[in-house]
This record gives sequence, C-alpha cells and structure tokens, in this order.
Amino acid sequence: MLYERAIELRKQGMSYSRIGKMLGIGKDTIGSWVRGSPPVRVWRYVPNLSPSSDLAYLLGFYYGDGRSAGEEPKVRFKLADRRQLEFVNEIVARLLGREPIPISMEDAFYVADYDSVVLSGYLESPLALQMDCISGYKKEFLMGLFDAEGYATCAVNHDRRSVSSFQVGVANTRTDYICLIKDLLGELGITGKVRKTNRAGGKMTIRGKTWVRRHDVYHLIISTHEQIKRFLRLVGFSNRSKLEKLGDLVAMIGMPPKQRYPWFRDNYRRNGRKWVRTCDTRIK
Repeated sequence: MLYERAIELRKQGMSYSRIGKMLGIGKDTIGSWVRGSPPVRVWRYVPNLSPSSDLAYLLGFYYGDGRSAGEEPKVRFKLADRRQLEFVNEIVARLLGREPIPISMEDAFYVADYDSVVLSGYLESPLALQMDCISGYKKEFLMGLFDAEGYATCAVNHDRRSVSSFQVGVANTRTDYICLIKDLLGELGITGKVRKTNRAGGKMTIRGKTWVRRHDVYHLIISTHEQIKRFLRLVGFSNRSKLEKLGDLVAMIGMPPKQRYPWFRDNYRRNGRKWVRTCDTRIK
C-alpha cells in the first residue's frame, strides 16, 4: 500500500523529497521504488493515509494533543481523560489495521504510544501536504481539534445572579493553525474572532506544577448566539463532557435571561477553576 501510494504521488509530479516527508520514508528509497526496485522492508502495520474521516479527525486531534516521542518515530497521546484517549486509540488502530494498544499511566496521565515511522512522518509533515484530507473532511478535522483544545464556557455572576458571555473556542500556539481553523469554520458559515491570550515567557500551573510558556497562545472564539448554535449543528464535539456543556449553553441561550442563573445553579457546581455538572463528577 505504501509503495503504491508513493508511485501514485510521483506520477502526479510530486518530488522525491516531498513524497518522503509525506510518507515518512527517505527520498532515496522513493527513488529506488520509482526506478523499479520493489520495497525491501516490510512494515507490520502500515497506516492507510488515503483521505478519510478517521485520518482527518486524527490530524485535528494531533494538532492539539498529539506529539512525537522525542527523537523516536512514535505517535504519542498523553491525556487526562481516559475515555477520550480510548476513542482516539480506536481511530489510530483502524488506520493501522490492528487492535488498539494497551493504555498506560504516566505522571497521572493516560498514555498511548504508537511505534509507526510512517504515521509519525505524515502527522509531522507540512500542513500543505495534509490539505487534501483536511479539505475533504472539514467537520471531522475541526471536531478532532476542538476535542483536543476546544471548550464551551460562559460567565457566571453570582452577585447579579446572571449567566452571560457564552463562548465556544479553541486554543493553539501556531498562527497558521488558528488561521486554518478560522477559514474552515468560515466555509461552514461559522464566524469567530482571533485574539492572543497569553504571551511566551508567562507562567502557567497544570495539576500543581508550574511551567513557563514557550510560545504565545492564540484563541479562536465563537461568541454570537446563532454562531454557537450553528457550531453545535455542523461540528460539535465527540468528547461527551464538552458536547454536554455545549448543549447546555445552547439550552440557556434559548431561555429568558432571568431563568438562566437558577437553572445553572441547580445543574452546576464549582470544582477548582472549572464548572462541573452536579449529575456528573467529571470536570468539564
């Protein structure tokens, strides 16, 4: 499958270097394949890199919560939400044509490492090489990205007994990703605004540990009521807790303003910096 994909891309006029970056293979190997030498190495699990809903979702999620494992050609996911990791684990397994790998624990996080040179190479390849998949499966790509780095929130004022400022947003440190998200949402008729929220060098605390930001942080924010409703209809989340909170925001949008605060007070409670549904102990 990998060999046939390389030959197909070469016939389309793509250079050896570009094919190699896209498939995670050396350009000399590509050259030998094109000249007629069959592949020597056999990968046990070769990912299906044809554009698909699974691949688009994985690209989006990887942009947010994925990473390469140092210098090793591995695809790594390290999440606090086991259910979310199980969902992603199933997708990676389908793309590799294998069973999902066991999930391990590391520093109180759930971890899955896939040892795949080809998949790692593709996920780390330039954005331009991934656009065929992203453009063909906009919803799935956006859902993966919002599952990883997105949120649904509102402002609660106990003194005024009000709930307002409904927002759906996503954060990333790369401006090209944020611009791409804005453009893709725009193609779906969803508008949002971009703003810088944190500067590089600032400190942040995660689970009791303090870190220094290495990059500026940008947010794409959807804040008008009709646009939030449209996002729920056309994109949404696969993450259950985020989807439930988004549904609650849309429900409150449809309420008279005076009814929002009593409803929110009866259904949510504060847990640290976040709001938790009273019928669900997981943090949203």
